[in-house]
Amino acid sequence: MKHGAKLLAWTCAGILALAGPSVAKKPRTISIADDPTLGERSAALVLVEISDFQCPYCGKGAREVLPRVYEQYVTAGKVELVFLDLPLKMHEHAFQAAEAAQCAGEQNLFWDMHHYLFAYQTALTREDLVRYAGELELEVGPFVECLDSGRHDAAIREDIEVARKLRIQGTPAYVLGRRVPASDDVEVLEVISGLPPYEVLEEKINGLLASP
Repeated sequence: MKHGAKLLAWTCAGILALAGPSVAKKPRTISIADDPTLGERSAALVLVEISDFQCPYCGKGAREVLPRVYEQYVTAGKVELVFLDLPLKMHEHAFQAAEAAQCAGEQNLFWDMHHYLFAYQTALTREDLVRYAGELELEVGPFVECLDSGRHDAAIREDIEVARKLRIQGTPAYVLGRRVPASDDVEVLEVISGLPPYEVLEEKINGLLASP
């Protein structure tokens, strides 16, 4: 496929432990119970964005590819968008940026912070994160308390474990799947490692929407 070479090149390479029997087989389902979502729960498909706020290719995807998915499929009720954190160790500010987004989520502004962090991803120090909270009109006191508490650390590490089991070693990555009825589990249909051109993602989504 013409796009294939670009797909794997546009990736922030991470180092995840992949040895051992727990990753011998990719999971058929993943849980999204505690993850931020956008769109209708009843949507036919779920698109999981697995990302690192400091990764430039993740930023490119968040700014250029996902908005088109949102306009075409999420607003139409066909796709539900979900976010999973995969802050890579090579990016010194990525983990705290992930915490900042989760803390914004406590005030129902996760996606606003998500967009902000990817818009300004070269400035992700603690001072920057607190400033962004103010610019987004979050209650800064509770935001700072959340950021300093580390209470979202475990959830972020759970997301990292999901990525490990899916054998995802870099960011961004995308999972296409379907919600298991009456649950917060997603049946994994396809895993895309790297940043696909929108047209590739569009083709895959349309193909899955057309299949029973």
